[in-house]
Amino acid sequence: MVTTSEIILAIIIVALSVVMPIYYYYQRKKNPKQDNKTQDSPEIKNYIDRINEITRKKHK
Repeated sequence: MVTTSEIILAIIIVALSVVMPIYYYYQRKKNPKQDNKTQDSPEIKNYIDRINEITRKKHK
């Protein structure tokens, strides 16, 4: 049989699984600079471009 503590624990888990994504969504929306990982530094972009050029030259 399901005990009262198991029911309470299940309700807490379900509630957190609903509330936490909503909380993180609004936190990210409020502070977009913190989660913006698409903006790489110029050094990283230069490094990636060099690797791409080397790879393109190898496969020609």
